[in-house]
Amino acid sequence: MNTARQELTMPVPMLAVVPSDPARDAPQDISRLKASLRRAERLGQLRAWLLILPLLAFLAFTFIVPIANLLLKSVRDTVVHDEMPGLSQALQAWDPAVLARPPEAVYAAFAADLRARQGSDGVSKVAMRLNFEEPGLRSLVLRTARGLERTEGATWRERFVALDARWDQPLTWVRIKYAATPWTLEYYVKAFDLTRDAHGAVVALPETEQLYRGVFVRTVGLSLLVAALCVLIGYPVAWFLAALPTRISNVLMILVLLPFWTSFLVRSISWMVILQSNGILNSLLNTLGLGSVALIYQRGGVLIAMTHILMPYAILSIYSVMKNVPPIYMRAARSLGAGPVRAFFSAYFPHTLPGVAAGGLLTFILAVGYYITPAMLGGAEDQLVSYYIANHVNSTLNWGLAAALATLLLGGVMLIYALFVRLTGGTGVKLG
Repeated sequence: MNTARQELTMPVPMLAVVPSDPARDAPQDISRLKASLRRAERLGQLRAWLLILPLLAFLAFTFIVPIANLLLKSVRDTVVHDEMPGLSQALQAWDPAVLARPPEAVYAAFAADLRARQGSDGVSKVAMRLNFEEPGLRSLVLRTARGLERTEGATWRERFVALDARWDQPLTWVRIKYAATPWTLEYYVKAFDLTRDAHGAVVALPETEQLYRGVFVRTVGLSLLVAALCVLIGYPVAWFLAALPTRISNVLMILVLLPFWTSFLVRSISWMVILQSNGILNSLLNTLGLGSVALIYQRGGVLIAMTHILMPYAILSIYSVMKNVPPIYMRAARSLGAGPVRAFFSAYFPHTLPGVAAGGLLTFILAVGYYITPAMLGGAEDQLVSYYIANHVNSTLNWGLAAALATLLLGGVMLIYALFVRLTGGTGVKLG
């Protein structure tokens, strides 16, 4: 009993309470907060990427992959290399700048490859590919493949030359040599109106044979002129619509958007009906005693039709900027003593320059790639780069040259856009 009472009266040991130190705990709380914020940001970024992943996949398969394939086709062609492996390897060892004509090993390798491809379409593929380098090589290769076994000679070179004297010309073999490499710049050489001489050096074509340089200059010049006309004619139309009450301008805007409801083909055919020799325009001019004007299959007809088709883009671009320019600017300038013209160009016009620049750039980019309108309304001297790209894809089947031309056109447009962004900061024309 005494022992139990003694145990109850014994002092209970107390736990020591250590006071918290805010200066010591603050860094730990901050680090935990930072880690939590980083996790939240990573989760947010992951959710954002998951949301835009379908769009990125769509852009990759419909835009990035086709452009990458276009670039690849312009610099890679494996037809001759795959179908004539022996010839390709033998030609790589031949330097036309050192040895004027290929050695006997090249002739022998070519003969062996032709024998190996007898009865298949490999020779036809090679012949078509070589014809892109020089017209006439297709028939030469096919005739050589058929008649090589019936020729006589001590060497393969003599047998080839007995079939056709062109096999003794260094230029023929230079064409084959540079077509036999899987990675090639020959399509770009042709796109710049260049060629190779008998020593393999890149030289310019004679002026009478040059084509694509003039086509690119014509494309840029006509596109700039169309863009300038669209801006000059579309600016007063946009100003008129912006000055009207919203209820009225919305109704009139339907007239601007009306051409978007018809296709390019329909609008081009309509202009053919209007501009032809016995069309509406010439009939009106004859009625007025002014005589007829030749506009169809001329540069003028192409210019009129392209300006009409692209005008809505310029009007909408300028109008969207004008609606945000307060009319008080003009009233303030007039109240300070400026006349109507000076008030317009000092207080109103500078604020609309971003729309002018955007409309001009948009119409220029669209005009550069035009194909239907120049093909239907223009003559042989009025076709743009897009016409030759389509011709090589659909008619000559020279997809490599078409890809090279398209790549140059795309690169030029991207360069112009980059210069526009560089000069304007990407938001329009800098003011002040």
